[in-house]
Amino acid sequence: MAGFELKKIQSIIQKAGLAGWLFYDFRGSNDIALSILKIPDDKISSRRYFYFIPAKGKPVKIVNAIEAGNLDHLPGEKLIYASHKSLISSIGEALKDVKNIAMEYSPDNAIPYVSKVDAGTIDLIKSFKVKVISSADLISHFTAVWSDKQFKENIPVAKALTEIVYKSFSFIKKEISNNFSLTEYNVQQFMLSSIEKDHGYIADHPPIVAVNENSANPHYTPTQKIHKKIKKGDFILLDLWAKPDSLDGVWSDITWVGFIGKTVPEKYVKIFNIVTEARDVAFLLVKKRFSEGKEIYGYEVDDASRKVITKAGYGDFFIHRTGHSITTEGHGTGAHIDNYETHDDRLLLPETSFSIEPGIYLPGNFGIRSEIDVFIKKNGNVISTGEVQKEVIPIIA
Repeated sequence: MAGFELKKIQSIIQKAGLAGWLFYDFRGSNDIALSILKIPDDKISSRRYFYFIPAKGKPVKIVNAIEAGNLDHLPGEKLIYASHKSLISSIGEALKDVKNIAMEYSPDNAIPYVSKVDAGTIDLIKSFKVKVISSADLISHFTAVWSDKQFKENIPVAKALTEIVYKSFSFIKKEISNNFSLTEYNVQQFMLSSIEKDHGYIADHPPIVAVNENSANPHYTPTQKIHKKIKKGDFILLDLWAKPDSLDGVWSDITWVGFIGKTVPEKYVKIFNIVTEARDVAFLLVKKRFSEGKEIYGYEVDDASRKVITKAGYGDFFIHRTGHSITTEGHGTGAHIDNYETHDDRLLLPETSFSIEPGIYLPGNFGIRSEIDVFIKKNGNVISTGEVQKEVIPIIA
């Protein structure tokens, strides 16, 4: 794990035009602070602490007397409190002459992923005549940006996942053609083995394999006990993800669909074409903005994708955000492509990645999702890290 990076954090604060970034945690309530401040897992943390990083100068640690050493791995002046009165005094001293700060807070809880500081603590900080700004974009700069090494290691993962999709379709074709009994669970385990044993990558959960009406449930997952048989004439959705087996490995996450037959019925082609148009419109919007040197926010991309599906008459059947941030976590700490589940007004940044995965889900019938992973290069070039599905795959040719 990389060490604490004070210079990097202060550079991000300065670029944001803020006086500082105030981290707060109580009993592990702020996992973002724990991560950025590199708080050791073995620390007993039963009392509140604050860590103020000014845009320039030395940070200030505010720690309880019975846990006075908990931030000793971090640079800066230490202020020790015991009583509530002394806590208030210490905060006042740390924030003297400070006009605005960032905290893990989101106005109206628009982005719950960054709302880690309780309303009472926000009120307390505001009582010192300090304006509290959401740290959402600062977090993205610090935790969502990929290194060159992460990008280079991700490309073969993306390629491997596409290969596994094609291998899985071939596996299905072989089993069905030979009249063998085949289930969603069988295919899932075939894919999982390909990810872990054949390629040496890891998956935190088994892949999604969903046929017919099960594909209309976005998070359906077959198990050894609960699954459907797969047969000719079935529609099938595969959603799979993987990353290198390392702490700093980043994820790839894709979804493809196929039909077990020679000719794909029109009802699947129609919905697939709407979904992929929504996917491509979103991708091209991001690409256009960066080529023009203009900013773009997560909610705008969701709006563009959702507009296509709504115009086609299926808006009520697109029941999730358009995409999510991708980092060392599958659903990462950067901007999500979302103006549906949340209002994500975080900027899309160079050297970050996210999925674009619109879907239409027709309950009791079928659902189609097409998922690609997008990476924005340092120079602003926007790419898909893997192959983009162009048609529903006929599995038995």
